[in-house]
Amino acid sequence: MKGKFSWTCLLLCWLPVAAVGQIQIQQFQPGQTFLQFGAQPGKPEVMPEQSSDLLAFVDGSALHGQMAGMDLEHGVAWTQPEARSPIRFRPAHLDFIRFAHAQSVSVTPTCHLWFANGDDLYGAITSLDNERLGVDTWFGGPMVIPRAAVRAITLLSANYSVVYEGPYDPGGWVVVNNSPKSWSFRDGAFIGTGPGMLGRELNLTKSATVEFDLAWTGAFALEAGIYCDPMGRQEFNGGSCVVDLTPRQISLNQMPNTRTGMGFNLANAPVPGDEGQSRMHVAIECDKEQGTVSVFINHVLVKTWKDFSFGGGSGTGVVFTQRYMLSSATLKLTHLKISQWQGRCEPETATQATNTDAIHFINHDRAAGKIESIQNGKARLVLGTTVLDIPLERVTQMEFAATQAATESPSPWLVRAHFPGGGSVSFQLEKWDDKGVSGRSAIFGSLAFQPGAIRELEFNLNHAKDQEVAADNKEFEELDE
Repeated sequence: MKGKFSWTCLLLCWLPVAAVGQIQIQQFQPGQTFLQFGAQPGKPEVMPEQSSDLLAFVDGSALHGQMAGMDLEHGVAWTQPEARSPIRFRPAHLDFIRFAHAQSVSVTPTCHLWFANGDDLYGAITSLDNERLGVDTWFGGPMVIPRAAVRAITLLSANYSVVYEGPYDPGGWVVVNNSPKSWSFRDGAFIGTGPGMLGRELNLTKSATVEFDLAWTGAFALEAGIYCDPMGRQEFNGGSCVVDLTPRQISLNQMPNTRTGMGFNLANAPVPGDEGQSRMHVAIECDKEQGTVSVFINHVLVKTWKDFSFGGGSGTGVVFTQRYMLSSATLKLTHLKISQWQGRCEPETATQATNTDAIHFINHDRAAGKIESIQNGKARLVLGTTVLDIPLERVTQMEFAATQAATESPSPWLVRAHFPGGGSVSFQLEKWDDKGVSGRSAIFGSLAFQPGAIRELEFNLNHAKDQEVAADNKEFEELDE
């Protein structure tokens, strides 16, 4: 980008009060020069791609390598350079397997479905009545599933697409000012331990939403920038959306549209939650059509800024920047999901099951009653003696009353597959080989996938993952000693 505003330009006014989670905003003067991370801006350093799979155990330990095979009789076979032959593990001791090179799944969903058993899926609704939901899925085509299994349906915006989901692999990400090392990748997470910029070019053209989980130790200040230029100089630019995050407060900075000018803060907002919290889920929604920026913390709307100017900038990437004087903090950034869309957007909100159905509208109203059907592009909602036929383009989310849904039988081979781009399905695994993966789901019936279409395979869905499970004497007998 071509501005005079360094990614650390706010650091000159950073005072000790930041240690208790406050933000002070500097007024930028035309032509003013700002302090960089070190003497000279560093050249972007490309992170290497992840070359190995990751096997995680229920006790928290992990093993890099590659899955050599899986079958119900012998368990998971795992290869590693230090072992003479594949090591076999039984499913009772596994947390998940994360595959380094999953294939992208091409989907054009119109809705995001949430199920009572914890699964979620992107697809398109074809019909709904009192007993059944018709949905078109990428893995099984048109399917009919029990209505009782559905907890909520989020209607997606026009031209919705997931442009990035991870970080499963650091390939494509760059780090600026990485000496000493500021950002690193470890076991599916970006770790920030010092001042520096982590970024990726995504060619964003429409409105965008950036979501991630953030955990930390110590006081921190993180800038999350959208519509930025991660491959260029680390500068702000007109049209960039830069949200400042601390443990207790968020703020939004409006950047100028010229090479020099005044950047200004668009008001602060407190972060909800306990004072001693050390993790949160963040969602930043940039709505170019409406000129708004909204920030959600733990699925709760904290603040919406209006009249934001996205024009005049050329950046199309995303950056995360740690501020200069808080280098003692350690950040862990996981479950990053970046999507773009046109028109209105409503991120999924946390809901609790009740004894009634409900519909959320684009004007933020909510009506509770009985969702009787979906057909011909309309949802029929019964409110006592009143019947409303609501066009789906006016609906953002539908919630369904809690009912007794079918559940999976306990089994060591009850697994949940997570897919590139989002979505997950749990099923009883029956077969896994080079030709395909097959199993059976209480919701979807018989299932079949290509192995490369699974990003992560989760085990022990009904057990606490922090409880150590003792292995028998033969568990590791094939490990080279």
